[in-house]
Amino acid sequence: MNQRTLRKKKNRTAGYLFPAVLFFYTVILTFPAVTSAGDRMSASLFEAAADSAQVSMIQTEPEPDQPVSVSKKTCSIDGLDRTYRLLLVSDLHIIVPDDPQVDPECADIAESRLNQMFRTPSGESAFQLWQTLPSQLDSMKADMILFAGDMVDFATKASTASLKAGFDSLKTPWMYVRGDHDYAAWYSKAYETQKDAILLQKNTAPRKKVMRQKIGNLTIIGWDNNTAQMTKKGLRDLSAYLQEAKAEKSPVLFLCHVPLKGTVTDKLEQESKQKNGRALLWGDGGCYYRPDDTTKQALDLIQAADSPVVLEASGHLHFPYSGPLTETSTIITADPAFQNQIDELVLVPGHSQ
Repeated sequence: MNQRTLRKKKNRTAGYLFPAVLFFYTVILTFPAVTSAGDRMSASLFEAAADSAQVSMIQTEPEPDQPVSVSKKTCSIDGLDRTYRLLLVSDLHIIVPDDPQVDPECADIAESRLNQMFRTPSGESAFQLWQTLPSQLDSMKADMILFAGDMVDFATKASTASLKAGFDSLKTPWMYVRGDHDYAAWYSKAYETQKDAILLQKNTAPRKKVMRQKIGNLTIIGWDNNTAQMTKKGLRDLSAYLQEAKAEKSPVLFLCHVPLKGTVTDKLEQESKQKNGRALLWGDGGCYYRPDDTTKQALDLIQAADSPVVLEASGHLHFPYSGPLTETSTIITADPAFQNQIDELVLVPGHSQ
C-alpha cells in the first residue's frame, strides 16, 4: 500500500525527543497526561509536558478493494483499561440519483450537488461509495464506528433507505448523531415537510437528543443534531451520563456534528472562518452557533475542569483538525467522507496507568 504521512510538530523539542520517528516519516504530536489526585483523565494537544504521550497521524491511500483512505490518529488517554479502535465517518452527503422526491424547482441544484460537489477524487458519488463502505468498515474490525452527521445531503425516502440499508448491514457496533442535512427537506419541499424528514430519520436509526454507549470502560456520549439547541431533557441526560462516568472513572468521548469552541485557543475558530467563510462552531464571540441558556449549560458541563470528557469527535467543517478543546481535552474534526476519507482513532492507555 502507498503510504503518505501527515506531518505536524507540536514544539521545538520534538525532534530531539523522538528522532527515531522521523525515520518512519511519522511526526509526533504530544498529549500531556494531566492528573489530579491520580484520578483526572486527559487527552490534550495543549502543551508538551515532561511525561507527555505520543500521538501519530498516518494517511493511507485507498487500495482497489478498499474505496476510502484512512487517516490514523493514535491518542494516549489516561484512565483507559486497554486500547480501543474507533472509526470516525462524517459528511458523506448521500444523494440518490433520480430521486423522485426532489422538488422540480430544486432539480438543478440537487443534480449539481450529486455530480459536482459530493464526488470522490476518483469520480464516485457518495451514494456509490456507500454501497461498499459499510463492508469495508466491518473489515477493519474496530470496536465501534462513529457517524458524526450529514450522512445524507437531504432526507428523502430514497436517501434514508439507502443509509438504513448500510447501517443494517453493519456487524460492528455503531452510533449515529445527525447533522442539519440529515433532517433537511430543503430540496424536497414539494413532497415533504420538516416533520416528514424527522420521521424518516426516526425510522432510519435510534434517535435521542443525547445518547450513550459503553465499550469496556470507555463511555461514548452523542449529541444528536447539535445544529439545534440542546433540549432540557437532553441536558438532564447529559448531566446524568457525565456524573456516572466520573463516578466510574470512565473516560468520555463526546460525539457531535458541529464542533465546540475551545477554551484555550481560537485556532479552529479562525481556521473555520478562513475555510468556511464563518466560524461554524458552538460558542460565544464570533461563532455562528450561539448557545441559549440550556445549551450554554451543556457546553459548561462538557468543558468543566472536572469533566470526564477527554476527546470530542466532530464533523461539519469539511476539513480535518486536531487541537485542544480545554486544558484537559482534545477536539478532532473528521476528514469529509465524500472526499474518500475516514478517520481511525486509536485510543491507548496513558502513561499514568
